[in-house]
Amino acid sequence: MSMDGLTYAPDSSDGNSAAPHPDRSTLLAWWRLRSISGVGNIALNEIRSGLTAPEALSQCSPRDLIQLGLKPEQADRWHNDAALSRGFEVLEDWCQHPNQGVLLAGTAGYPESLNILRDAPIFLWYRGNLNALQQPTIAMVGSRGASASALDWTIDTAAELASAGMVVVSGLALGIDGAAHRGAVSTGATIAVMGTGPDIIYPAKHRSLAASITEHGLLLSEFSPGTKAQARHFPSRNRIISGLSSATVVVEAGIKSGTMITARMAADQGRDVLAVPGALGNPLSRGPHQLIREGALLVENAQHILEATLSTSMAFQQPHQQPHQKQKQQLPGHIPQQPALTGFTDTAENPSHAQSTNDPAKSGAEAPELLTHIDFNPTPVDVIALRSARPISELLGELLMLELEGWLLQAPGGYCRVR
Repeated sequence: MSMDGLTYAPDSSDGNSAAPHPDRSTLLAWWRLRSISGVGNIALNEIRSGLTAPEALSQCSPRDLIQLGLKPEQADRWHNDAALSRGFEVLEDWCQHPNQGVLLAGTAGYPESLNILRDAPIFLWYRGNLNALQQPTIAMVGSRGASASALDWTIDTAAELASAGMVVVSGLALGIDGAAHRGAVSTGATIAVMGTGPDIIYPAKHRSLAASITEHGLLLSEFSPGTKAQARHFPSRNRIISGLSSATVVVEAGIKSGTMITARMAADQGRDVLAVPGALGNPLSRGPHQLIREGALLVENAQHILEATLSTSMAFQQPHQQPHQKQKQQLPGHIPQQPALTGFTDTAENPSHAQSTNDPAKSGAEAPELLTHIDFNPTPVDVIALRSARPISELLGELLMLELEGWLLQAPGGYCRVR
């Protein structure tokens, strides 16, 4: 089918319910807008919420965009700067191959569970079968260095959940993520949310697994093709894992880990958090045990998970809230807001090893440069982005790590310094 000179290949997998791509002018308009420095996901979604439909952006004037929140110089760039279209051919090429494409927030096929998030990715690149987005979902996450018993439990449980009609969502990392995908793909469908472009499999040893996922499920990424693994991408992609899912199951995790970030994001998004208890004395049991103490639901098998999530996942498939208006709910397994964790030491899924992050006040660590743009009163993320001249998508991961390191607290209205 040709639309404004852009030809899209049909999806050819049996039973694959392909979403129609928006027209070329719409995709190009959003591509140009997201390419402007300082315009991140939150700003993009605020603009989207002010339009009658995402397709209306291509018809906007600079004055329209100023009224929707852009600075005059940003609106002028969007309208006149040809350089903002650079790289759009990557999107065009990606959409010309079978069983892959781009989903635009607010349009057909884009998952409603993400659509209602304030920081929803404006583009979702995919490979595989879009039917996976139409079924009940459950996230399974945990440590890269999980125990053999935890890996076996995850494979078996994911297989049972998938055979019961649940789509298992995880992050394609080593350890629990890989085990969850392997178990699910053996009996049903799974979704892998990537911290790279959709064409770059990280870690490389999961290439065969990724190929199986594209046959029986879906690879998703907010990052353009060709984007290599970078440490800051992984905390950002965790919000998509939790946002896609009606609940998140934590299997094994350290207290100061990326898995705990995902659990906190799930709670912040109003999703259920479930935790699997582990052996006493195992450091990787401390994360789930802490979550249970904070209100997460204790689960020991697939039946427990199904009982806890099936009723909410059906409602979750068809939310009634308008975009950006989903309220946090005290659902079973939802974690009440807790003080920030005080470190981040699990680098399992990151492509480079992070430094030890003890309490900076005790270690004498030098304050990060980003703190100069954050007040002791709540500072909105958009303001931090403007002050630092950095896109919000880049800041999210760093803000999370600074919070976990004890430099920041998240409060209503934004982030505030604590020292």
